[in-house]
Amino acid sequence: MMNSNRFVQSGKGGVATTAPLLGLDIGGTKIAGALVALTDTQANISHQASVPTDAGRGGVAVLATILDFAKQLLATAREEGIEPRGIAVSSAGVIDPVTGAIASATDTMPGWAGQPLGPALRAHLSLPVAVLNDVHGHGLGEVAYGAGRGAQNALIFAVGTGLGGAAIVGGKLVSGANGVSGHFGHLYHETAHGLTCSCGRTSHIETAASGSGAARLYAARQIESGTLTDEEIAYAEKVAGSITGVVENIPEEHYEVREDCSRPALVRGGFELKQLADQGDEFARQIFIDGAFALGQTIAGLANSFDPDVIILSGSLTHVGAYWWNALHKGFMDQAMNLIGQTLVIEGSLDSSAPLIGAAVYFDSIMNDDEPAHTAT
Repeated sequence: MMNSNRFVQSGKGGVATTAPLLGLDIGGTKIAGALVALTDTQANISHQASVPTDAGRGGVAVLATILDFAKQLLATAREEGIEPRGIAVSSAGVIDPVTGAIASATDTMPGWAGQPLGPALRAHLSLPVAVLNDVHGHGLGEVAYGAGRGAQNALIFAVGTGLGGAAIVGGKLVSGANGVSGHFGHLYHETAHGLTCSCGRTSHIETAASGSGAARLYAARQIESGTLTDEEIAYAEKVAGSITGVVENIPEEHYEVREDCSRPALVRGGFELKQLADQGDEFARQIFIDGAFALGQTIAGLANSFDPDVIILSGSLTHVGAYWWNALHKGFMDQAMNLIGQTLVIEGSLDSSAPLIGAAVYFDSIMNDDEPAHTAT
């Protein structure tokens, strides 16, 4: 019997197959797809494509886009004489381990919670389907074929628009009783004090150390700086209190550099903040430094508990610059126990392919079980 998919083997490195899987990676910005073929030594990805998620349309519309996109990918493969043996999916949100439906999701994807992702794909495409959380997929991919290959105990962090994670313990992915394990971005940190998280609560590390968090922390620090007008303060308060760091209907002028100041009143996220930092703005640079230091402290606390072989970080913020990594390492060493301080902290090697590869690893893992969950055709 399956144990509700709470533990999934990750360390085999894949199994030799004669047919690829159709892989899907569903995020708040885009839906990526590809054919993924696993062997004992490597993961091969081909026929890559993507479409915008346009999450603001709501969960029903997003699901319709996914089904249409998957049908197109499947048709293209079949035109070339390729018959995928199943569909391996990594998706934002908490995944029901039995059905593959979306059990819960943050408001960054409105209406995504409750969508019957796994059942809908099975019904429309008549193939076995396996669905797991996108960052869990990221972790499986990196440990099976990437920077953490061979590790029996690993912590994986995806630091992009949001902040997610995965834990590999004893060579197995831990997803928890409800599939919620790995939401490392929702740990408290004083640097994020008072900032609203994507989950609706406040003071979580995601609101200081992620791309969307950078916009909120920037707004809060701008208010403290005393350089904003009353109108700018009002908008900055809205940004700091938002769940995404972006508020509609803010005049464009507030995102532009003012004549009386070297920086704009607000930024929309990590990308715009990095542009400022790259131009030499020390205020923007300090936002990244403080966020990375706080993240390092948080990672150390988790490492003290899990005692991993390796800690892997991926995502857009890992490309900010050497100063970001230096701050992260300082924060890590500030809180790591002596033996934990020797743990290897490295950047992932699979980039955006990791969730696709991890989903394929997951598919094979549960399909090889005596009683696979949510994979029946």
